[in-house]
Amino acid sequence: MNPTSPVIFVEVPGRPVPWARAGSQGNRRYTPSRVRAAAESLQAEMKVQCRSPLTGPLDLAITFCYRRPDSWNKAKREAIDNGEEPWFSGRPDIDNLCKLVMEAGTGILWEDDAQVVSLEAVKVYGAENLTVLNLSCAWRVNENISQGQSDL
Repeated sequence: MNPTSPVIFVEVPGRPVPWARAGSQGNRRYTPSRVRAAAESLQAEMKVQCRSPLTGPLDLAITFCYRRPDSWNKAKREAIDNGEEPWFSGRPDIDNLCKLVMEAGTGILWEDDAQVVSLEAVKVYGAENLTVLNLSCAWRVNENISQGQSDL
């Protein structure tokens, strides 16, 4: 198997949603409906691509793509469309976006999210709202890793 090719590739249409803390009403705690719906959407697409959870250490790359606003001026739209300024640096925070993906994948893509030993995530502007996952088996990048060094 080629260590650079994904074992599982998942595309989930829709605006990326961050993990949010559980809300409460009195003694009752609940997951916000927006978070629950986003997790269910992710899980549905994950189940299509993966029949049973993978075992062992895993590499996960996530791209959170946000549709660029139509209201932007022509120069800014063209810069984004040409890939010159693709970074989406606004809210939500990238760690909360990753948290939702990690929790949604538990029991579907992996047995436990602790199996993900390498995580790369980016937020970019693009043609549409989309979350893209590339999951592969973890490979030794460099012999120095075993010595606590990495060239990453």
